[in-house]
Amino acid sequence: MQLDWMRADAPYMPIATMGLLAIVSELEPTVTATWAIDGAARRLRIESALDVEVIATAIAEAPLPDVSVPRWPTARPQALGPSLRTTPHPLDTYRELVAAAAPLEARLLRAIATDQVLDVGVPSRTRLLRGAKSDLSAFKTLKRAPVELLARELRDGPAFLPGDSGAALGLVPEIQTFGGTTGREPSGVGAASALLSRLLRHGILALPPSSGSRRGRRIVGGLLVTEEGELSWPRWTISCGVKELRVLFSLASVHEPAPDARALRERGVDAVFRSRPQQLSTTVAVFRWGRRVA
Repeated sequence: MQLDWMRADAPYMPIATMGLLAIVSELEPTVTATWAIDGAARRLRIESALDVEVIATAIAEAPLPDVSVPRWPTARPQALGPSLRTTPHPLDTYRELVAAAAPLEARLLRAIATDQVLDVGVPSRTRLLRGAKSDLSAFKTLKRAPVELLARELRDGPAFLPGDSGAALGLVPEIQTFGGTTGREPSGVGAASALLSRLLRHGILALPPSSGSRRGRRIVGGLLVTEEGELSWPRWTISCGVKELRVLFSLASVHEPAPDARALRERGVDAVFRSRPQQLSTTVAVFRWGRRVA
């Protein structure tokens, strides 16, 4: 299956691809993705024996966390961090939430935060990829999507239909405009792609944050986060499954200020894109199309 509509410079590309692989791998563990040569261009190819309808059905049926289930410290919180800060021992509370949560909700908690690096006792990185208004509200229940719609979007590209613009998590430039609104035009506020909304969430769940050392500083963040919320991602030329993509996304050479093209080619990467979040309001930031830095 070739996704001709996918752009390598789209900030949602690596996350949506990871989400797609994570879903399909439940049916076909050997599924991989690669940016293959197609004439003068490269196209994202999903190497799978499954047809589009089967994959669309898997996407429609793949369960997502229910944020109303965990016993949060505060009633109906919008974000994890502020809720944890109401308790005497936020880290202990976080660990208790993870231990008591069902598998899906535990995955969400681990995708939002990590206790490997602490900031005044509160788990760091509580804003997902820094593009959403708030982490917990970003995972509110999505409307049911017909399999036929998901299959059509897989073939032809996202259909931005009337819906919740927040479902894009600040990662879809097609529906972002300046001035704090979303939509191709201000009059089109409230557009969403059923396909991207799902793939982005599954991708985030498959990319839990981690801590590490970069340029002599100890940091914590998602595998795609370079610093200050900036995202960096590669275009890869080798077949990669979920595990291999996690490695590529976290390569230090991808996140260097000036990535070395030769070193990247040796690792199966022919381009690196980078995007900074643009603040639209005090609570909402969005990512524009990535600029190529290698």
